[in-house]
Amino acid sequence: MDAKKPMPLKIMLVDDQPPRAAMLERALEDEGHAILCRLTSAAGLSQKVMACNPDMVIVDMNAPDRDTLESMALVQRDMPRPIVMFCGQDDEDLIVAALRAGVSAYVAGETDLSRVRGVMRVATARFREYQALREELERTREALEERKLIERAKGLLMQRRRLNEQDAYTMLRRQAMNTGQPLIQVARSVLDYADLLKAQG
Repeated sequence: MDAKKPMPLKIMLVDDQPPRAAMLERALEDEGHAILCRLTSAAGLSQKVMACNPDMVIVDMNAPDRDTLESMALVQRDMPRPIVMFCGQDDEDLIVAALRAGVSAYVAGETDLSRVRGVMRVATARFREYQALREELERTREALEERKLIERAKGLLMQRRRLNEQDAYTMLRRQAMNTGQPLIQVARSVLDYADLLKAQG
């Protein structure tokens, strides 16, 4: 078995030139990949990605327009996956716009079939790295939000029960252990109860 042979992927191919698309499709199939569908434009791309669920989207266009870039951005927002873009234009503004739209690898100039395997590997690696970073940022944001809520609940107990900070925190933790709930859930319940009392008052 060839150690360099890539894992077979299910691919959606978007190419506005059918003859070129046929050559690219053949090259991808020779590598062992399956072409789920071939589109001539990126119109409604996010819905089509949702319907087909490809592992990767490959876009090959001479001059992608704003709608194409927006369609790719929607895919990355709703159903993130690696997107490779082969483009006839070597334009810095377009490259920046494509990367902002979530393109994992951008190749300018004529589509070079011999480089497809390498480009796909780069795109997959970059996509995984980006997703890991995004997930880490999301976890950090959630942890920060939870800490703020716990601090608010603690402050409320300090005010209402005339407790010091350590005793208020101990009360929250004890309630969490007694009910088998996460600390953040107990903090939310304390804040919700306070809001209910305020509304009734």
